[in-house]
Amino acid sequence: MLLDHFKDMLHEGQSLGATWIMHSDGLTIETTCEDGPASKGIVFDVTAANPGATATIVIGKPLGSIQRFHMVGSRCREPLPADWAGVTQVSLVNSAPMGCMVDDADRNVLSFAYSFAQDEITMRYGVDEEHVLFVVMLQIQRVPGHSRLLLMDDGLPLDETMRLLVEWVADGSAPLPMADKALEPVFSTWYAYLQNVDAETLGRELDGMSRLGCGSIFIDDGWQQYGSGRGYSGCGDWVPDPVKFPDMSATVRRFQDAGVGVVLWIAPLLLGEKAHVFKTLERYAPIHDDGLGRQFHVLDPRRKVVRDYIGGVCARMAKDYGIAGLKIDFLEQAGAYQGQPLENPEPGDVTDVGEAMRLMLERIKTMLIENCGQVPVVEFRQPYSSPVIAPYSNIVRASDCPADALTNRIRTIDERLAAGNRVVHGDMLLWDVNAGAETCAAQILASFFAVPQISVPPSAMSNGQYESCRFLLSLWRKHRNVLLNGRLQPVSSILGYPLVHAFDGNGTQVSGVYAPDMIIDVDADTRTLIILNASTENNVTIRLHGDGGTVKLTGHAYDCTGAITMQFEEDTDTFRENGDATITTIPVPTYGILELALER
Repeated sequence: MLLDHFKDMLHEGQSLGATWIMHSDGLTIETTCEDGPASKGIVFDVTAANPGATATIVIGKPLGSIQRFHMVGSRCREPLPADWAGVTQVSLVNSAPMGCMVDDADRNVLSFAYSFAQDEITMRYGVDEEHVLFVVMLQIQRVPGHSRLLLMDDGLPLDETMRLLVEWVADGSAPLPMADKALEPVFSTWYAYLQNVDAETLGRELDGMSRLGCGSIFIDDGWQQYGSGRGYSGCGDWVPDPVKFPDMSATVRRFQDAGVGVVLWIAPLLLGEKAHVFKTLERYAPIHDDGLGRQFHVLDPRRKVVRDYIGGVCARMAKDYGIAGLKIDFLEQAGAYQGQPLENPEPGDVTDVGEAMRLMLERIKTMLIENCGQVPVVEFRQPYSSPVIAPYSNIVRASDCPADALTNRIRTIDERLAAGNRVVHGDMLLWDVNAGAETCAAQILASFFAVPQISVPPSAMSNGQYESCRFLLSLWRKHRNVLLNGRLQPVSSILGYPLVHAFDGNGTQVSGVYAPDMIIDVDADTRTLIILNASTENNVTIRLHGDGGTVKLTGHAYDCTGAITMQFEEDTDTFRENGDATITTIPVPTYGILELALER
């Protein structure tokens, strides 16, 4: 349907096997001498006769074995939408013009990436039912004079394909250095307190969160003056509420002295009518949003005065309060100015929203580096997932999915595939404090291949929940290197990654089991095996690979609070006589842990 609707306005272009490209008037698309990443694909030069005009590129592929379309930063995960249903507005702060069509074994059937990832592009995609095709259409609002298009159909696994696409789009841009605190578990105030947060309450929880192993506290919305009522009418000044936080710098020092860094939430583009700075900046925030009672104006980042003001605010917060960094939110609001005329431009203003956002984020980055006294923590959340925005943060967090462990797991693994040099954090973890310890464990294990963010007050947890949280975070810290820096191997993206592996290259394997009837393949060089049993079964099944020799398995199973439930010791052949790998089933409690040493 999509293709038939636009076909008369398009011209046939280049092809890659059965894959073809069509394009609108004014574009020329030609094969270059440049190979795709690691020579796995073909790069096409895209030249526009009229830079700044609208343009369209269409990629089509016979449906064949395609089972799912994997996108960057997507919070909607319909595997194969119809082409009349799949649409997203791609921009610097929303997804990226790239994607991967995979088969049922997560092998790349066709992937693509477009180099112009800064400006807004409408990306339409899905199954063309009339022609049994998968079609992707890029409707570019302001095409550059020269850009590039990458196509790959190499059959590589999804994780390898995404790594190559991300590296190609990033094009060597320097990342923000990693902050030490970005690699430690977080206590987030958001689900715990919403906007009802204050220094006294947090101080009472400091010892509990420190003993859990939280290396930082992210003080979310509500710390700022007029930050109450779930609205944003007071945003803009970014000074502490004098009642809730009478001395923010003293609060920060108290936490730092306990080894817990403080990160403050900020929504730099929001301007509320209660803010003292409102009258000064109102003329630079003509768009108003009062939906859902939020009540704010949106600052126009195309204005130099806006970018300078926001940069100054970030510098002041870092210098005056001594914070470890910022959690930066609501960047997508800049899209309200896409396509809007810029009235009475002033020196330093820019007309393009994408370029303006890049300049604003560069300004924030510079101000934080100069004033934090250390590498700053900078958190973005999905869908701020583009490789082009990556140099301005060192954390990307799964977008909000309160108490939804399944969605949190899928979003963190999806984000791991596109994060590049950034570390991925799970969404803040929420559970019912009246439930059992297993409820707490289910949430933590869902974000185990990312950095967990706890958002239940330690004092509100039951003893069992606290012990579960303490034990699992201790285990996470022990194996943090393999979990965050090892080779990630998720299984079956179409089923939501029911099995996830991480390998450190030195014989350690961590495997998370999230569904019944999963078999964990154990590499021949594995010496230490950790299995997270986040399924509903009371056992795990491993399949040992090797050269036919005997493997001695020794270790322990633990319940979710860290209590030993079984000591295990067994000699096992790696291959049976018929050549099949040996399968061993070991009792492990639901939401429990198995730690094994393998001696070959």
